[in-house]
Amino acid sequence: MDLVGLGRAVDEAFAVTGVDTPPWPDPHPDGEVRDEEYSRCPAPEKYRVLAARADAWTRALSRLGLAEVEAVTDPAAIWRRRPGVAVSGAVRLRPVRADAVPLVFGFSAIDEVPGTVLVVGAGEPAVSLEQLPDCGCDACDSGSADLLEAVDDVVVAVVTGTFVHVDAGEGREIVCTGDSWSASNWDAFGPPVEEALAAARAGRSPYRVVRGQAWE
Repeated sequence: MDLVGLGRAVDEAFAVTGVDTPPWPDPHPDGEVRDEEYSRCPAPEKYRVLAARADAWTRALSRLGLAEVEAVTDPAAIWRRRPGVAVSGAVRLRPVRADAVPLVFGFSAIDEVPGTVLVVGAGEPAVSLEQLPDCGCDACDSGSADLLEAVDDVVVAVVTGTFVHVDAGEGREIVCTGDSWSASNWDAFGPPVEEALAAARAGRSPYRVVRGQAWE
């Protein structure tokens, strides 16, 4: 897959979709956070940049002929386990390649401002791979560049087939997006994470696994 060309197509689309969602720098370049910044989000609308980036990915993947775009009529019903936010809208990108898995963008709100939370999922039913922002308060804000990089990383993991999701039930899961992984409630539960991921990739995991092939 030509990731350079794909990235260029996304950036070209983002020049259109992101015209009304300006970037902002890291407000904590020195790492210092003031106490009053916690639990405060005076400008949640800035996080619409996430929906704009998702729209750019949707347009690029469709225009390159890698996926077909499907509107989701019931965005709350497409998930294996509902995300931690109320998803009020969603788009599914169904890859043209039959053995690849769909990519899902789900949208939620901060302080009732729509399109300010992005949930990136994969599969059918979809499993959640990433939710951005983790927290919308000023204290946790590291600038728009970090958010957009996180979106790009997880989407690339899906379209290149390098992601793995392992679900052992009761909130115990592993999410691997290429070279990085995160685990929830796993430490005292099962085999080491790397062993669990290797078993999932080899098709011998005892748990529910979502993974797929590259879209091209």
